[in-house]
Amino acid sequence: MNIHQVHIFNIAAKTLSITKTAKKMHLSQPSVSIQIKDLEDSLSVKLFERISRKITLTDAGKVFYSYSERLLNLIDEINAVMNEFSSGDAGKLILGTSSTVGIYVLPRYLGEFKEIFPKAEISLMIMNRQEALEQCISGELDFSFLQDPPKHPDLHADFFMRDELVIVCSPKHRWAKNDHLTLKMLASEPEPIILREEGSGTRGLIEYVLKRYGIERNVTMEMSSSEGIKRAVEANLGIAVLSKNVIRAEMKNGSLVALGIKDLNTKRDFYIVYNKKRKFMPLMEKFHDFILKKRDLISSSLLS
Repeated sequence: MNIHQVHIFNIAAKTLSITKTAKKMHLSQPSVSIQIKDLEDSLSVKLFERISRKITLTDAGKVFYSYSERLLNLIDEINAVMNEFSSGDAGKLILGTSSTVGIYVLPRYLGEFKEIFPKAEISLMIMNRQEALEQCISGELDFSFLQDPPKHPDLHADFFMRDELVIVCSPKHRWAKNDHLTLKMLASEPEPIILREEGSGTRGLIEYVLKRYGIERNVTMEMSSSEGIKRAVEANLGIAVLSKNVIRAEMKNGSLVALGIKDLNTKRDFYIVYNKKRKFMPLMEKFHDFILKKRDLISSSLLS
């Protein structure tokens, strides 16, 4: 039994005419008869009674007709859904990113993408740089948003946005009234610092700067989320280095103070990264094109 035979049977069952079936299927009458006979042989049951030139459904034929309707409708549904996948109108995207991008930047633009492609499913996973990198290499993620382009032969990176890091302290902290800090102040007045967990891109950059400029590494606490760090800094448990975009609300309400560092470039770049050995599915391509078209808008809004 094959789908072509089921389709021929279904038309014949509706029309009860070999002639009409042949015309509708663009086949010869003998071909229709042969296909129906082959279908009956494969099922080991008679589907039609043939009396003179007329055909009628047997009891088995009536039952099989009901199943053929369900089967052909399901095939039509499958084709419709697969067409949506092939056109990029449907599918699933799995994204991995840091909290800076995943919580404070992407949601707005993912909302816009969903408005254009409402049948797209998007899974946004917050993870540190090392986790996102590993899962992008293994193919578990469609895209990763990573600080600095990764040096791996299987990965391709496109610039996504520019971010800025600032020293963050409580309004109660002795530095809170300063307009900015200097490297000399940081070196001569080491403060307890609250850091992200090992593997975080922000932590890696902070540790690099501390080591390069000979600043004492006085870590008082480690946390796995920017939100936790903000609450700890608000409680004056130490200072932290966070993205300016992460603390916009707190800067506005006065619960945190942001301080730049004079003579130190604290801007950093994020990239959208994918495994170039993976097949680029239509929805992936549409998301990639969409997010790259938003780059200038995202960077200008974040650094304003």
